[in-house]
Amino acid sequence: MGVASLVLGIISLIAGWIPFVCWFVFILAVIGLILGIVDCVKKSKANASGKGMGIAGLILSAIAIPIIIIMSFASLGMLVAIMEENDVLTNYNDYYYNDYYDYDYDYDYNDYYDWYDRYYNNL
Repeated sequence: MGVASLVLGIISLIAGWIPFVCWFVFILAVIGLILGIVDCVKKSKANASGKGMGIAGLILSAIAIPIIIIMSFASLGMLVAIMEENDVLTNYNDYYYNDYYDYDYDYDYNDYYDWYDRYYNNL
């Protein structure tokens, strides 16, 4: 269990920095924390040596959990910013397709037909 705790602690500490992945890695950090605690308690009751990997996994998982929580809030902030960016794209499309910003905004479609009638009626 000490080895599993250490491996999960390393994975959760490294992957906890990756936005959006940190939401899934939180479960690994909690499992690594639990395995480290169980390993330390078992080896303490049996007076066995070799608690180092369990303690290391416990510490790495305990360090990874706050990092994962901070990155989860950062990921949530990025997600909100991406969702609000849709308004920016909508405003750009309004600017691009709006007749008010057209350089020839005095142009009327009836002007074309008037020109057409004047040209072909005078032939």
